[in-house]
Amino acid sequence: MQLKSLLKGIEIIDTNMNLDVECSEISSDSRKTVKNGVFVAIKGTCVDGNSYVNNALKNGALAVVTDEKSSCTELVPYVLVNDARMALSLMWSNYYLNPTKEMKLIAITGTNGKTTSAYLIYSILKESKKSCGLISTIEVLINNERIETGGGSEVVGKHSAMTTPDPEILYGLLDRMKRSKVEYVVMEASSHALEQNKLSGCDIEIGIFTNLSHEHLDFHKDMDSYFSAKEKLFKKCKLCIVNIDDEYGKILSSRYKGRTLSYSCEGKPDMYATNTKKTGFGNKFTINYKNERYNIETKLIGGFNIYNCLCAILCADSLGIPKKCIRDGIKNTKGVKGRLERYKKRCIYIDYAHTPEAMECVIKEIREIYPKKRLIVVFGCGGERDRSKRSKMGQIATETADFTIITSDNSRTESPKQIFTDILNEVKNNRYKVIEDREKAIKFGVDSMKRNGVLLLLGKGHETYQIDSTGKKSFDEREVLDKIFKK
Repeated sequence: MQLKSLLKGIEIIDTNMNLDVECSEISSDSRKTVKNGVFVAIKGTCVDGNSYVNNALKNGALAVVTDEKSSCTELVPYVLVNDARMALSLMWSNYYLNPTKEMKLIAITGTNGKTTSAYLIYSILKESKKSCGLISTIEVLINNERIETGGGSEVVGKHSAMTTPDPEILYGLLDRMKRSKVEYVVMEASSHALEQNKLSGCDIEIGIFTNLSHEHLDFHKDMDSYFSAKEKLFKKCKLCIVNIDDEYGKILSSRYKGRTLSYSCEGKPDMYATNTKKTGFGNKFTINYKNERYNIETKLIGGFNIYNCLCAILCADSLGIPKKCIRDGIKNTKGVKGRLERYKKRCIYIDYAHTPEAMECVIKEIREIYPKKRLIVVFGCGGERDRSKRSKMGQIATETADFTIITSDNSRTESPKQIFTDILNEVKNNRYKVIEDREKAIKFGVDSMKRNGVLLLLGKGHETYQIDSTGKKSFDEREVLDKIFKK
């Protein structure tokens, strides 16, 4: 492909090149640059790609795309742009001939609920016999076929990806879906991906906002910046679907009023739920929309899953999916891995909750389901990530559970003892125990259940690995529980 075709839609500030030259591949890693390839110099959090321009040229790069003026010298064949990250996404989209132009892309963002909402929408689309794809934190599917992605930066499983894959993987997946005649794509859009303009090359039919709470402030610095990253999705989608029971959802609804549909469990927006009945086996509720009412059943437990169902139903209705397919799609969605996942009919649940709000919400739901049982919570906080949430989580766990076991959760290169100190900073009781080894912590939790206990394992969810100072290793809480009960 010619360089000028790769750069289509990108504002070029300056260049010293003939843009008619033929290029082979695109890379943002100088080590992977090939002969006649294009190297895009990205300024990362820790590494600046502009420091590796010479390496890329030695490996055969015929052009360097950068937003750093100091890299543009006579010795470098350069293309200077405003935003190298945005350029990278647009270039990969151009490389694959803009795959989303031929599909309807549904992108879901928010702190919690993205994965479950994505699975619900995917299930409804499958029920209506639509050809569809799913790009989620857990897996990538094309019409129910699991696709190998190569994994994300901290992922062991070959089918897993980052919440939103890097452009090289993302647009390759979208191209594969296009070639498979996929009509609808459902994907999660993380705040990191939106801030880093990974979706710049995507045409987005529907953008969905679930909620916003304390998370990723090590990256975004404050809630306003975090929200601004999320809002980028709604500046470019055709239709916005937002939860107006969330304060930030109210802001989005007012800002994009002309192209927004809203949902709620508390007020009366475009779609809302009434007659809600929550049990340990699922939820039942009534949908109220466009002067119509109809009943919904779901196997997903927890009141927060009513919100996830609402956004999926509103999305499907806006796409013209028949109500029977919507009902059946919701009803047939089984529990999502690591999302309030019950372990073998025992009173043990595995959940991905790793924010203060998610933790509080999950504990509340378990309390409602098992009001007379002794609740034991096992959790930890990730190393080299947002430290400000640790004490909040420690406080919530020790005040709302009967007993808390604080343990490791992807400590990375940070000292587990420092993480535990941060967690315990605001704890005001002694209903806890620190056990650094997560397997031993889970064993202690199981032993503590006795006859009237319920055990809640928080933080790992679908993850099947641990990351510490020695690197990655396999660690699946289900396998740990299997071993414990086998003994």
